Amino acid sequence: MKVAIIGLGAISPLHINAVKLAGCEIAALCDIDTARCESTLKRENLHCAVYDDYRRMLENERLDAVHICTPHYLHAEMVCACLDRDIHVLCEKPLAIGKAQLLQIEKSVVRSKAQLGVCQQNRFNASVRYLKELFAGKEITAASGNLCWKRDASYYNSAAWRGTLLQEGGGVMINQALHTLDLLQWFCGMPVSVISHGCNDTLKGVIETEESQLGIFKLQNGGRFVMTATNACAYSFPVTLMFKCEDTEAALIGDNIVVNGKFITKSDGLPLYGKEVWGAGHVKLIGEFYECLRKNRRFPLDYGEGKKVIELILAMYASQGKEIFI
Repeated sequence: MKVAIIGLGAISPLHINAVKLAGCEIAALCDIDTARCESTLKRENLHCAVYDDYRRMLENERLDAVHICTPHYLHAEMVCACLDRDIHVLCEKPLAIGKAQLLQIEKSVVRSKAQLGVCQQNRFNASVRYLKELFAGKEITAASGNLCWKRDASYYNSAAWRGTLLQEGGGVMINQALHTLDLLQWFCGMPVSVISHGCNDTLKGVIETEESQLGIFKLQNGGRFVMTATNACAYSFPVTLMFKCEDTEAALIGDNIVVNGKFITKSDGLPLYGKEVWGAGHVKLIGEFYECLRKNRRFPLDYGEGKKVIELILAMYASQGKEIFI
């Protein structure tokens, strides 16, 4: 399969290496910064076409799939441009940053012959899969997710779109904590409502968005899960997840699991091509994406799945202390 990568920022080497491992050919690279294209060619030992305009690339190249690794606000238009040409597309999170963008993507999904996949790669971590099997068929009535990381002014000043409402679409929730909230929803099911509060106490004058967010979600079974996220810490700690059903209590701290007091480690053992906090889930997700395309199977993390966490985050942002029904 011939694959193109749009956006050659920090996450792109991970995608490039995972595409290679999946046995696909990287046929084109695209970035508005042509120097990035040239440096990527050299660093990754690639011999392919380069573009600074993704629409021109889509017109000129015969592509089977495109990976979108651009800033958040560009995802929806690029997803639709690919799907409308019946080109498969794998989009980095978040799939969209607003309801109008979700609707735009949905229309393209309905009329396209191609598949859309979303990079919510933590669902593919070995430790997460272990817990997913453990809780299969069980009703979770209480859960929590906590992300406590460091993202300071130097991080947000590294790119003009970061920390902006129009281009990033939010702060810690839609960027760093999206994966944790996605796992809570995946385990517990879509909640009925949320009460949420956000604040920016340590990055005033640096970002327009929240640096911390709390969400209290009511479940259909009457239980609750709670999401807390902050970028205000002086250090990035491992993400923690906790789940409780009638006979099982489990905690996930990084790749380490405690089930009813018993300690378990469930690591992927795969090479890391990016930051350690990103994990190795991309390699498995991208491998599964191309396996599904080759065998004409539906990729499980499609539009229907990818939009759920966006709907939850948008509800959190709309709440401002009031109960929002989902």
